Amino acid sequence: MRKLKIVVCLMAALIAVVNVSAKDKLKVVDPSDYEISGAGSGTEGTCLVKVFVYGSGSDAAIKVAAVHGVIFRGFSGTSSGASQPAMASPSVEETHLTFFKSFLDEKGACQNYANIVPGSYERVKTAKGKKVGAVVQVMRSALRHELEQQGVIKSLSSGF
Repeated sequence: MRKLKIVVCLMAALIAVVNVSAKDKLKVVDPSDYEISGAGSGTEGTCLVKVFVYGSGSDAAIKVAAVHGVIFRGFSGTSSGASQPAMASPSVEETHLTFFKSFLDEKGACQNYANIVPGSYERVKTAKGKKVGAVVQVMRSALRHELEQQGVIKSLSSGF
């Protein structure tokens, strides 16, 4: 009976370890936690996006979602907004997971590439709870340059 208890405990520990390692392979930012769309044209090298984050929606979370969306999702424009393709495929996030965990942290370097446009905040109640949104200016050219320097994405000129 004692050996059976030991085996059961070891199996439970093994399952816990497998679950923890599986969570490490998940995406840094869950794409279902935010919405992104074009919000007009910005100055050269930047783009304006409208981002809604479900939940508390702190400034940092809105900026992280904007940068993540520009890198991995791209965005389609509204009648006044421009469209942009994603800079990288979602597989790049999995390949460079350790880089993106620190880069896309709420205190990470991605905060340097996004600015919330003052007076653009919105709070909306939905069936899922509430979502908070704002228009964010993302420094797309500088962000692309940083990702190229880090070896995360290839230079646009590397294919020619």
